[in-house]
Amino acid sequence: MAKKYNNFRIGGSPHNVNEDYAVWTNDLLQRVIASKTVIQPSKSTHGHKLIDSDVVYIITNGRGTMEVVEYANSDEGHGSNPSYGIEHKDSYDLSSGDVILIESGDYCKVMNDSDHDQLTYLRIFDRGGWRK
Repeated sequence: MAKKYNNFRIGGSPHNVNEDYAVWTNDLLQRVIASKTVIQPSKSTHGHKLIDSDVVYIITNGRGTMEVVEYANSDEGHGSNPSYGIEHKDSYDLSSGDVILIESGDYCKVMNDSDHDQLTYLRIFDRGGWRK
């Protein structure tokens, strides 16, 4: 059944909230997940390696930076150290309207560069990559 959300709303209550950011996730579809993240001024996500999922990031508000690391080694090769086994590393400036495509296996971290404004983005990704 279709469901419409207005103004970039994803629905429901945030499933992950801390002092740095909040995440709302909608898992009503069978194959993809939609989520919204709001990062507080001068804060960032913790960063994580994408597993079993390609992700589309859509920046809806604010400005920031995204760090993306592509690895040359296996999934278990870098452990908790995101600097081990790097094949390629990029940093992207983010602003409203930007779309960033991240492949499964890449590490990504998003930082809010503003001292005053929140950074908000939507993520669309394969259900297999959802970490509850």
